[in-house]
Amino acid sequence: MEATLRKTGALLGKDLKDVVKNPTMLVCCLLPVGFMLFYKNAVGGGMDGEDAEAFSALLVSWSLLFTATMVASMATLNAIAEEKEKHTLRTLMLANVSAEQMLASRGLVTLLAIGVVDAACYLVIGQPPAGLPAFLAIGMAGSVPIVLLSLLLGLVARDQMSAGVLSMPILIAGIAPMFAQMVDGLSDIAPYLPTGGMNELGLLLARGELLSPDAIVPVATTLAWVAVAAVAFALLYRRLARDN
Repeated sequence: MEATLRKTGALLGKDLKDVVKNPTMLVCCLLPVGFMLFYKNAVGGGMDGEDAEAFSALLVSWSLLFTATMVASMATLNAIAEEKEKHTLRTLMLANVSAEQMLASRGLVTLLAIGVVDAACYLVIGQPPAGLPAFLAIGMAGSVPIVLLSLLLGLVARDQMSAGVLSMPILIAGIAPMFAQMVDGLSDIAPYLPTGGMNELGLLLARGELLSPDAIVPVATTLAWVAVAAVAFALLYRRLARDN
């Protein structure tokens, strides 16, 4: 047990340093914050009253979508692909580090990065600090399906080029709820996408309606996706880790 904890702690330290020192990962963590600053000042700067409140609520939900998709795809999928390309994973396995430990470390670091970026976005938007704990809970729980899917795709990817291709479905599905009102028919299915429940909960939080009955369906959708992703991960990761 002590050896396992020591290895896991070392992996967590390595993965945290990767997020901070890797320019690509760092940029992807800063992009959501930059987008929120841009939208708030360039688009919402001239709004006031109800329009400003409605746009601020949109930014709350958008920040959740941007963070979940960008951070998960880069800090998980591309990071694993880069380690495979540089044979870091093989070296770790030869050092008696299990696939479970590596994936757990990468997933935990990604969720931690998502929490930090979510908090920064929330403060940049200018929402009341009292809502930050609920916002972080929504963001981190809603990101779990994306993180688990990114871990699986990271095992599938042979190199960073293939990881870039595989990340596109994650990005498209992750931010799709943003365009629900702009694409015919998308508004009907967007709430049931992997990030659909998280998007709806973000809107409800910004409107002060998170504890209303309207939150029941988004919460159920989010929990259902977490369960589905967890089952899929449990069934597939051993085979993918062995094949690669």
